[in-house]
Amino acid sequence: MASGFPDPRADGVLRVPATNAERVEVRFAPVLARDTFDPADWRHEELSAHPDVSDWYELDIDDLDLEDGRYEYEFLVYRDEDDPDVAADPFAEEITRFQGHRGTFRIRDGEEFRPPFDWSDELPEGADLPRNDELVIYELPVRWSAPAEGHKRDVPDGDFQDLLSERLDYLADLGVNAVELLPIQDAAVSLDWGYGTRFFLAPDLDFGGPVDARFLIKECHRRGIRVFMDIVMNHSRECPLETLAPDRFYLDPEEEPDRPDWGGRRFDFEASADGYHPAREFLVGMAEFWIREYRVDGFRLDEFKGMDHPAFVQEFHDRIREVQGDAFPDRPFLVVAEDSWNRTRIVHDDEDNPDGRQVVDSMWNFGYREESRRLVRDGIDIEPEEPSRSDRIEALVSGDRTWDDLERDFRGGFDDLSKAVNYTTSHDMGEAGEQRLMNFLFGDLVADRGLGDGSIENVRYLLDDLVTDDGVRIDAHEEAVDRVRGAFAVLLTSVGIPMFLAGEEFGDVHDLDYTDWKLKMEDPVRWPRRDYPGHAELEASVSDLIYLRTSTGSLQRNEVDLFHTHPTIDDPDGERVFAYCRTGGEELGSEGQVVVVANLGSNGFDAYDLPWYWGDAEAVEERGGPIRGEGGDLSVGTEEEGATLSLPPFQVRVFLT
Repeated sequence: MASGFPDPRADGVLRVPATNAERVEVRFAPVLARDTFDPADWRHEELSAHPDVSDWYELDIDDLDLEDGRYEYEFLVYRDEDDPDVAADPFAEEITRFQGHRGTFRIRDGEEFRPPFDWSDELPEGADLPRNDELVIYELPVRWSAPAEGHKRDVPDGDFQDLLSERLDYLADLGVNAVELLPIQDAAVSLDWGYGTRFFLAPDLDFGGPVDARFLIKECHRRGIRVFMDIVMNHSRECPLETLAPDRFYLDPEEEPDRPDWGGRRFDFEASADGYHPAREFLVGMAEFWIREYRVDGFRLDEFKGMDHPAFVQEFHDRIREVQGDAFPDRPFLVVAEDSWNRTRIVHDDEDNPDGRQVVDSMWNFGYREESRRLVRDGIDIEPEEPSRSDRIEALVSGDRTWDDLERDFRGGFDDLSKAVNYTTSHDMGEAGEQRLMNFLFGDLVADRGLGDGSIENVRYLLDDLVTDDGVRIDAHEEAVDRVRGAFAVLLTSVGIPMFLAGEEFGDVHDLDYTDWKLKMEDPVRWPRRDYPGHAELEASVSDLIYLRTSTGSLQRNEVDLFHTHPTIDDPDGERVFAYCRTGGEELGSEGQVVVVANLGSNGFDAYDLPWYWGDAEAVEERGGPIRGEGGDLSVGTEEEGATLSLPPFQVRVFLT
């Protein structure tokens, strides 16, 4: 760590910050001594003031002549002689939980001992992890990985072991090559998604220990799956630093009242009185630790907008990029920001950024989520003097512009696909229109066709009790499943890094109210729905499209050509047929291109004619084919420039040339 912020755990030395302290002690005992648990009777040792940095204290545990074993410990900060503040170690790499949370250390042969971990078989010989332009990201709360069978309590209580044994081979078979884990650092609340970190260097006790986390990451890498950590740097919740040195690391609760704290304490990114940045150093050191010790492949930065400090985020990006490059020079890496204001300038050199430089590598593309959902429900409405519907479709699939629905105009876009993480559904749902795709599409069809009100309860009943009943067929359900497939077809062939939430690939639905922030986190994936009629076919189609995305060079480049739109597509009541090609930088008609033909309107076509540049039908292969109907053969005219195919309402078809 940088000067002015001593390494908190180096060479057997415990170091901890504590402000306004008369003295600081540590008390500790063997973990195996729980049969006589009484912290007041534990061995106490006083820490010495750090010789160079004020308000830091240290103790060399290698000098304590301790017997071999694992010890739990906590600090006593005496600000009042008779009533010390008790705090765990904010830099603990492994924690224990028994009448409170504490850090642990191990002693072997009289010295601190960190158990080794063997990474030697992390990657098969000659194998590389996927590049940023090859990625398909699967967003997963670890708690949602619990077994599908025999899981009677119906609560999200999965852990690293469940993810490893129940889900990892499934993800590999599905074809995804990156997993974005919602926060896995120890958090203060159980059963939620972990966006209130308590111990920033320790895996959550409910998931497993450090060895479990390392083994999971190694097994991901062995399968060619990169691991992204979702991390919270805006705030902490019940972090020991809040007791030890709140005035050094955190904003005063009365300051910046409009900056969200999400039930925690907001970090202060400005310099302290002696000129250094404690919170910045702590958070950069945290990221460096997870890179070096756990070999993570990138970070998703939560609440970029709330942090409201691009200069720090830029510094964070630059420094951890350097660390990762030194530690693993041949491996790709990515720092992704969640900016709900969708300011695309943060991924470019721009005069409005600090020093005019790029702030992060990539960003969640909120605009894609909103515009793609309009597209798949024929909800792109235009007014006179506004950009046309075809312009907006082209912008969506190319990423060169993003649509601002409030301003009713285009904003900046992306000059490389790796700078945009596109998604149609993520964990970040809370408002109407942000729900799972199957609820979004099936719910509408149910309401429109008089089958119910399209509510969460209504959709769940129709899906679980009717659709799965032998002999019962609901056409609206079959159409909805195919429309979910169509949304994936557009997502996986648009320019950008595609990402989707666990369960979307087979059309899972909500069981609890997604607009309630507590309930949505307690509503895990219902894995048995994979086997519902139509849902297994949906998963197979999505998997085929994922393999297309990860294996096709033209989808790993930026070029796209919207080569056909129906003549009336820009009319209010016109047809909604369009076709685009991911060209790979070659002329239309070249081998290895991906052609997408979409009808995202309510009128179907038994035989739709469109321009065609790729020879006869045998020269192309349909991928991720339709679920509704037979899909219909593609026929190519004798003059090569024309083709005919069937296009039911709201159907998307994908071809590899």
